[in-house]
Amino acid sequence: MASITNLKLKLIKHDHSKKTAKIKVSYKVHLSCVEKRMKCLKFIENIELWGEDSPDPDDFLFRFPTGAFNVEADGLVSRSRTVTIGEEILDEDGFPRPTDEVYAKVRISPLLPKGHSAKSNTIEHRF
Repeated sequence: MASITNLKLKLIKHDHSKKTAKIKVSYKVHLSCVEKRMKCLKFIENIELWGEDSPDPDDFLFRFPTGAFNVEADGLVSRSRTVTIGEEILDEDGFPRPTDEVYAKVRISPLLPKGHSAKSNTIEHRF
């Protein structure tokens, strides 16, 4: 199964006048031996931003548009996604905690071909 390493979240620019923030998430994917051999295999990525609120539950803040990528020959894939969002999305802490703690969560899943499905006959009975 593929593993994610070097996951980093970076604030590229915070424009106070426009009230926007440019955020970059980068990571590497290391594929298993089986995945390396499957040249037609694609992965779908889901990237989310969360507000860290220990000891309270973390807050979901934002989901990047979903992306897909192909398997590379060497089994190492470097990914990077950048998005500009409103600063109010990242402003996850209120008074008395003025500093916001934001992290990225990445999940990758193989994009497998759809299987075949079928419907059986219907039986009628009072169970």
